[in-house]
Amino acid sequence: MTDTQDVKIAVLERELLGLREQHREHKEEIKSALDKVAGAFFDNLKEMRNDIRNIYEFINQSRGSIGTLLMVASTVGGVVVAVVSWALAHFFK
Repeated sequence: MTDTQDVKIAVLERELLGLREQHREHKEEIKSALDKVAGAFFDNLKEMRNDIRNIYEFINQSRGSIGTLLMVASTVGGVVVAVVSWALAHFFK
């Protein structure tokens, strides 16, 4: 081989080493960035689970009051229907 080819080979080997080092650095940067994103995602997931749990607890606590409200509304509606029925029967005899 000639001296020119030896120099070219040495330069190419040096560039390859530089590229490998850059690849290692980028690999670590990418891994660190992905770890941060995954951590943020799982933190948000935990918050969403807590929010859903709080909503279920609120719904379970509200069941009794909703049932009572429906009972009162149906009683009032039944009384109104009975009064109107009695009034209509009295006036249209």
